[in-house]
Amino acid sequence: MNSRDLKYFIELVELRNYTQVAKAFKVSQPTITQAVQRLEKEFQTKLVNSERNHRDDMITRSGILLYENAKVMLGQLSTTHQEIERSKHRQIQIGIPPIIGKMVISQVVEKLQPQLLKRLKIISMGSHELLTEVTKGHLDLALIASTEPLHISQITAYPLAALPFKLIVSEHHPLAQYDRLTFAQLGQERFINFDQQYIHQLAFQTYCDYTGVKPSIAVYRIPDISWVKELVRQNYGISLMVEQAVRNEPGIKVIELTDEVPIKFYISLVIRQSYVMSPEEQNIVEDFKAIDFS
Repeated sequence: MNSRDLKYFIELVELRNYTQVAKAFKVSQPTITQAVQRLEKEFQTKLVNSERNHRDDMITRSGILLYENAKVMLGQLSTTHQEIERSKHRQIQIGIPPIIGKMVISQVVEKLQPQLLKRLKIISMGSHELLTEVTKGHLDLALIASTEPLHISQITAYPLAALPFKLIVSEHHPLAQYDRLTFAQLGQERFINFDQQYIHQLAFQTYCDYTGVKPSIAVYRIPDISWVKELVRQNYGISLMVEQAVRNEPGIKVIELTDEVPIKFYISLVIRQSYVMSPEEQNIVEDFKAIDFS
């Protein structure tokens, strides 16, 4: 059984038309027919009802079972090809969201050996996108931010930190005189919110739901954390953020929120369960586990 036959069959199930499948792959119609016959011989069962005229009855139950499993098999085969290709180049890729990158970059440089740093390629994008990349096999390791501990099939997640959300304001804002506030005291304030890809937007909505307070939105869907910090610094509004992301930022005051809202900024190191790490990658994983997020 070869993967090409499976690709032809998957397309046939989806299009229910031999001519269209042949056209899609730029082959002759007999090529598709022969591929189906080879699969039927391999599995000793009828996959296509050749005598049925109605498209809905064209594929047998065995054919549907093969279709569903073939998609999984080809996906795993594609992932394997990508993993082996990356291993040839000896390049170590790890995904890190921008906000986590700011927290860990100095410790990464300090902990990793120089020869590993030269081979390390950091992929920067949002946590949701990174998780998708790991799941699909396009990426092997990633640091992920979430609002609850990760429990995902096919993924091994190592919890690294659970950080509270805090309020950030300009040092020139009237609230800068406080060290602790409740969210209810912010009802008249204007918030600068992140794009939907950031979990800070979910955190803001959770605080609103739990406290019944709905502050106004000054600027909505800012695509980058640095933009949010700069707008806060310039006193255009306030925002929710983890303290570690604005540590040592001039012109910004961090204020603790005393509300008992059940949401935190979880950081996890995720690895696809089927992935076989190299010794160097195992060392990197241990180094990341030792990072101090406090």
